[in-house]
Amino acid sequence: MAVKETISWCGYTWLNRERWGRIHPDSPRAWNDPNMIEIRDGMLVLKTGKSPMSFVLDGKKVTTQVGMGLVSNQKKFGYGYFEIECKLPTGKQLWPAFWMWSFDSWPPEIDVFEAYTRKTKGYFKIPSKFWRFLGFWDVKTNIHYGHEKDNTKGSTGALSHWFGFKNPRKHFMKYGCLWTEDKIDIFYNGRKVRTIDDPEVIKYFKGTTMNVIINSHVDYGIDEDNPTKSEFIIKSFNYTPLHKYNG
Repeated sequence: MAVKETISWCGYTWLNRERWGRIHPDSPRAWNDPNMIEIRDGMLVLKTGKSPMSFVLDGKKVTTQVGMGLVSNQKKFGYGYFEIECKLPTGKQLWPAFWMWSFDSWPPEIDVFEAYTRKTKGYFKIPSKFWRFLGFWDVKTNIHYGHEKDNTKGSTGALSHWFGFKNPRKHFMKYGCLWTEDKIDIFYNGRKVRTIDDPEVIKYFKGTTMNVIINSHVDYGIDEDNPTKSEFIIKSFNYTPLHKYNG
């Protein structure tokens, strides 16, 4: 029986894979497994775990051992405010993310957040400066811009990732992005953590529409024979068109 490729959640229709397929040829360590997606009590649950599957990439058979949950919104979004409320997954070498990329080309891309557990089960990161010690987490914003044929450009970072004593894998947190013609603002729990307004960067984001994606990927170094079983729980997704956004 054919697997249904869409789900309905938060008033939108989502693909249970990337719009181009189920496995990235440059990153075959995990695939978009529809069985790693669940709607539970109205919340979206994206999982990781062992789920062997074979694909043909560049004429060669490749078997990946790891399945991951990913949803890709089918709506073409314009300027506005995007937000999810979620609890990050627990386990080693995890890479959950909330991001968007253009329907016209890649790049541009806005990563509202990418989070990393690395070799631990959590996201705490020892800061580079002592005064940032409390509540500094390995949760980053990122953007990609330029042209792929000329080598793309990227920019990672934020003013702060300070959540106080709230651990993002134990508490539901809000992650938002306000995308306008002139700038991109990123918010974590209502606090603005980054503004991107360089005209030489922003020009790549003008006049396009964005594909919103939420996924629970696994990082490089994952033990593919015994991958982490995890759950990335998303309580809600909200989008407010720019003309209705009040701040």
